[in-house]
Amino acid sequence: MTTRIDPNRHPLLHEVARGAQWLDTDDFPAYLEWADEHEAWLRFLKDTGGLSHYMPRLKGLRQRRDEAFAEIAQAFFFVAKCGMSVFEWEPPWANGKRGEFLMGPDRSKPVFVEVKSPGWEDEIAKAEGQDSPRLQEPKYVGVEARATAPWASVRHAVAKAYPKMPDTMPTLLVINDDLMVSLLDWSATVTDIGLYTPKSAGHTAGYLAEDGPFVDGRCERLGPVGVINVRLIDTIIEYRFRLFENPHALANVAVPAHVAAGYQRYRGAPPPRSVGGKPRFAEVLNDEEWLRDPDKKARDEALKAIAELEARRTRRPGT
Repeated sequence: MTTRIDPNRHPLLHEVARGAQWLDTDDFPAYLEWADEHEAWLRFLKDTGGLSHYMPRLKGLRQRRDEAFAEIAQAFFFVAKCGMSVFEWEPPWANGKRGEFLMGPDRSKPVFVEVKSPGWEDEIAKAEGQDSPRLQEPKYVGVEARATAPWASVRHAVAKAYPKMPDTMPTLLVINDDLMVSLLDWSATVTDIGLYTPKSAGHTAGYLAEDGPFVDGRCERLGPVGVINVRLIDTIIEYRFRLFENPHALANVAVPAHVAAGYQRYRGAPPPRSVGGKPRFAEVLNDEEWLRDPDKKARDEALKAIAELEARRTRRPGT
């Protein structure tokens, strides 16, 4: 269902849509509530001086639009839901690299934030190739059986973001995904697996074929990884957020506890190098279904989550 963008109610969103490359390529913003929330994000962006910086991407192709809104939504979350402030958009760092924004309670110790937004198209392309006909269809076409590896998206996001991370201030990577099943529609165990799982002998594929990025100190300049999801439930916009600490992070890059206070923080566990040391999710790693056929197990869990999402959508009034 396409929602007409009312220039009186949504003047900034209307300006973004005018002449945009993505116009009429999907049903964005689909619902009035989404249009209202995106307008709020754009007002926030304008008030903090970031609108001109983002406008070319917001008017670009659908994927660039969605990536830009993922970054804006994350900044809005920290300000509106966590009481932080945004001090600078696209802060520069070494080797010509830039982050998304600096934020925090005050300017004396800002947090360097990078946002990654892995999408469902990349999931399909990795599994079926760039020429997959599924890429020509909408994200949801009903309940379908499909292999998925959400922990791989977590590891890929860390690998892409890490080169930007400074070592002189707190650093934070936030994953605001648009996967077939959002990371926050799985249990926290899936992100745990992606970050904290050590490799296991005899495995050449899957999550046990390589160390997760928080197993050792190779990502020591990265503080925690945050995972956010903004969703529409009936007529309510809900923000969900989890933070996963890096046990090997440098002291300088740790994000203070008052940032996103009140939201769940997971500290994981260092890899079990000593006798008796077990990560919190060891029972999952020993689950016969995961070990025998991780793709099937992931597919089964994905089907459950998609079925639940479909049921919620059909319960929406007026849909």
